Amino acid sequence: MTDTFSPQRSPKRTEQFRVLIVYPNLPLMLVPSLAIGLFTRIFKSQGYETELFETTHYLSEENSSSEMRAKMLNVREFDVHEDLGITIKEDMMGDFRRKVEEFRPDYIMFSVVEDAFLQALALLRQIEDLKVPHLLGGVFPTNAPDRCMEYPEINMIGLGEGERSVVEVAEAVRLGKPLHDILGTWYRDADGLVHKNAKDPLVDINEYSPDFSLFEESRFYRPMGGRVFKMIPVETFRGCPYSCTYCNSPAQRTFSSDNKLGSFLRRKSMDVLRSELQEYMNIYDPGFFYFVDDVFLARPKSEIFEFCDMYEQFGLPFWFNTRTESCEPDVMKRLKEVGCYRISFGIECGNEEYRQKVLRRKISNDELIRRFGIIAESGIAFSLNIIIGMPGETRDLTFDTVRLVRSVYGHDALTVSIFTPYHGTVLRDVAVRNGWLDDATITRHTTSRSLLNMPRPFLNADEIDGLAATFPLYCYFPEEEWDRIKRAETADEDGLRIREEYAKIYREQFLGETQDSQNDLIVDGTGGCRTNPKDAFRVSPKRLTGKEIQMLSAQ
Repeated sequence: MTDTFSPQRSPKRTEQFRVLIVYPNLPLMLVPSLAIGLFTRIFKSQGYETELFETTHYLSEENSSSEMRAKMLNVREFDVHEDLGITIKEDMMGDFRRKVEEFRPDYIMFSVVEDAFLQALALLRQIEDLKVPHLLGGVFPTNAPDRCMEYPEINMIGLGEGERSVVEVAEAVRLGKPLHDILGTWYRDADGLVHKNAKDPLVDINEYSPDFSLFEESRFYRPMGGRVFKMIPVETFRGCPYSCTYCNSPAQRTFSSDNKLGSFLRRKSMDVLRSELQEYMNIYDPGFFYFVDDVFLARPKSEIFEFCDMYEQFGLPFWFNTRTESCEPDVMKRLKEVGCYRISFGIECGNEEYRQKVLRRKISNDELIRRFGIIAESGIAFSLNIIIGMPGETRDLTFDTVRLVRSVYGHDALTVSIFTPYHGTVLRDVAVRNGWLDDATITRHTTSRSLLNMPRPFLNADEIDGLAATFPLYCYFPEEEWDRIKRAETADEDGLRIREEYAKIYREQFLGETQDSQNDLIVDGTGGCRTNPKDAFRVSPKRLTGKEIQMLSAQ
């Protein structure tokens, strides 16, 4: 029995060994991938000849997430070519085939999230006849390894973190060694049998930093708050301490705990982070740092201030995603002083009962409204993340979210996503268990049509599409306009005309040209949602029966 992965060949010297990193990505999902940067550094440090093929700038059947966000009024409008310097490419499959034939890699490594898995399969099929050893790693293979290995064109997958295993696999290919003892991998042998190696312990994230040199220059530019910045992604914190049921991040923590690999929650030391930021300044001359942590402020308060003191020397604007729980006045003031340009917050659902019992987010509307008041007073621009079409969601639940958003004074924009049933999430299991989702379904992305097929009184896919398209309008315009906005939920000629009529006003009066102009509108009293603070949605009605709560809970 032999590995399909290790065809008979003579060992190669390290400097002759060629590695192709492949990054399947949704169109115009901007900012370079941190994982690709990490693997670039690792392979180059081994002395391999390393190149990259990525799909970010290619047309595909999927709508561009960034352009769709502008259409959905989630972000300010921008021009891909004029503002970002991007030239759209068309022949993804042909270009990939030519890249492999010309570079002649000895080993190909894919980094794959679920949204791009089907694209990765299509790329693999383009070169299946070339028999190049390959490995698929990333979040999706970790959360759905058996599903990945159902596809015969996949030879090998990596589970968990890959900083060590990708090199061990590369060395096995380079030297013609067997694969049976490489931790953190599964592989298929020549007879089609899948072998499951033991798990790989977690790495020390202080020992690894990315190298973004394989990305073309235009990949660093991204619109933010109506301006375009040259951005570098930065990881300071790996993992998330929360257990939200719509997110697959908790699954990584569970995976590590169940397999006794160590604590998935790890933070970089300030000295290491300072050195990393200085390296980026020296090499890339960025204008903005984009912190990719799941929850940037989920750390001791003293460490937040330590970060601010360290970061002050760089003086660049920065963004991060977090939750409201750590947003105290002194924290927000200090973050503003050192350049915090914008923050994204997830509130997801405005109904407290659903949010707490189904989503496992233990915070009240009253506390959210209070915290957002603190955030608004800091002068830092912020956006709110909303999810529509979750399992068991009704129109009433959606409008509870509308009313909570209308109670959050000072937010700059809304990011409205359609629930995406990712492998590794509790709510995917809930949807499958209730017969609303085929277990074999692989997701697309967070602005694609809902994949759930729910009975009444729950929302159907058409209703979810209509609500996602008009959600910002309901949040901004007075309730007297809601009947007309409801007509705009239907994407026929009249509905689209009404939708664009309101969208034009929303872009001009709420979003403004930049987040700074929107802030001016808030200050002079004409921006933000036109609601009376006394009417704030501080207590939401109970809408779930005991049977529904049981139906929507993990089992």
